[in-house]
Amino acid sequence: MVRLGRTEFLVDVDTCSVPEADVYNKVKIRGSFMNCKKEQFPITRHFSRRQFFSMAMAGMGVLSPRFVFANKESSGALRLGFMVWRIGDILDFDKQVEWVAQAGFESISFHSSSGVAGKWQGVEPATADAKERQRLRQLLSRFAGYEIHAPFDAVVRPETTGLVLERLEEVIGFAGDVGASIVTVHVEAPRKEASDMSWQKALDKLDAVAAKADVRVGLEFNSGFEWLRKPSRERIGTTLDIGHMYHHEGLGYRPYGSIGGLVKFLDKTLFHLHVHDYDGKNDHLEIGTGRIDFDDMLKNLNAIGYRGTLCFELNPDRCPPEGVRRSAAFLRKRAAMI
Repeated sequence: MVRLGRTEFLVDVDTCSVPEADVYNKVKIRGSFMNCKKEQFPITRHFSRRQFFSMAMAGMGVLSPRFVFANKESSGALRLGFMVWRIGDILDFDKQVEWVAQAGFESISFHSSSGVAGKWQGVEPATADAKERQRLRQLLSRFAGYEIHAPFDAVVRPETTGLVLERLEEVIGFAGDVGASIVTVHVEAPRKEASDMSWQKALDKLDAVAAKADVRVGLEFNSGFEWLRKPSRERIGTTLDIGHMYHHEGLGYRPYGSIGGLVKFLDKTLFHLHVHDYDGKNDHLEIGTGRIDFDDMLKNLNAIGYRGTLCFELNPDRCPPEGVRRSAAFLRKRAAMI
């Protein structure tokens, strides 16, 4: 019997060789949930270590129980996230997190970089010790899920260097430590089969590292999405940047007919979305102010059963805090009409 606050659980531990500060890799839990309807959660279920940690936080009153099982497979309302850079004049990371939570976003994202002084802020993994990682995990546990964006210069290319892979391994390990569910990595896909070997080895390496950290890796392509299926990997999918697909008169989505056609093509390999508007000149704009066909996107996300996050990537110099809120209201309204 394990007591977490006022909640008691019978815990049958499958793997218990873990440090005291860690949580169980996989446990079977039988118990009652305070303030939860019985039909919402199975009585007996297997949980990942992230879910068990979240449940522990809920039991101690730190996290609302309604967030515990809001994962990729959950059905229901649109899950919106927000990428932390700078929000208006707010630069401090923790204050940005508070703003995102108060604005009603279900998810959050941030960069694995300290940022640029006076312009934007993220978190540098190299300077985050075990204590800081645990603090971040607790700070972010209010969200249903969260993403970490790898550094812009750590790009997976047809010929990826060992140094880049080492940096990405560090970021993925950091993501696992703080409880993130996905790491976004920029890629340049091979153009020829002849350059395939190094690419495949790099993805094999990332897949193994992601499995160890219990996260998934979303590769952010501009083109070459077919490479996700040569072959497919359990932990490797794509983070689709909707705005970037409209660059150069829709060069990213045109081979698939429309932005919705690209969504349907990606299907189960679509792990995550970066969402912003584009007016033909500028991107990362307030949603609903540009030329992107969000209805087509939403309709096809629904068709493939997408249950991940739609993360807003909005430039703070082009979209004020009020624009962020308007963007959320716009997308929720459009989704309700699909």
